[in-house]
Amino acid sequence: MSFITLIIINVILIAGLILTYKSLKSKKTSSQQANSWPEVIDLIVSTLQSGASISESLSMVGKVGPISVRNQFQEFSQKLSSGERFDSALDFLKSKFSDPIADQLFESLYFASAFGSKNTIKILRELSEYVSSDLALRGEIQIRFGWIRNSANLAALAPWLLFLILRSQENAKIAYDQPVGQLIIISGVITTFIAYLWMQKIAKLPSPKRLFTLEIVSNE
Repeated sequence: MSFITLIIINVILIAGLILTYKSLKSKKTSSQQANSWPEVIDLIVSTLQSGASISESLSMVGKVGPISVRNQFQEFSQKLSSGERFDSALDFLKSKFSDPIADQLFESLYFASAFGSKNTIKILRELSEYVSSDLALRGEIQIRFGWIRNSANLAALAPWLLFLILRSQENAKIAYDQPVGQLIIISGVITTFIAYLWMQKIAKLPSPKRLFTLEIVSNE
């Protein structure tokens, strides 16, 4: 195999590894944040029941809440301490998370803070139950989608196992060392890479759409 062919293959493999690593890291972060929302809502409910205000309840999440969301709520608390309005700080959290569950939570808390609501705790409990059941359902679907991802891994690996077997034969080795053979190898690597990304995209569960994307407008 020529030096140039090795360079091209290595570049494609390295690019694939980098993209896979970033994708896995992003999925892990998103999954941790999504799974933390029931705990966040329950913590807010408990704090409200103890007599704390909504802003104090949100600030408490930054102290004792799940680690995956703690930094964002700490920044929220800092913004309030610096004199920023409550609605503006909530908009910061909405933009920071960009998550439909977070949107529902913050919109509910904003209306409870602005207009008052005796049913705030009840609404948050219902939201917590809905989020928990939704996460459980999505987790089950994701497991069922896993076979597509496993098929993609197998489909990407199998041809190259066959290639290694063929390379052990002298006639095939000579053929693949020819310019046409080198072109076939490079084309195969590129095609495998594209097919792998496509299969990973098919196996990805669609993200829920955000309904509350506009900034909160204060009445003040």
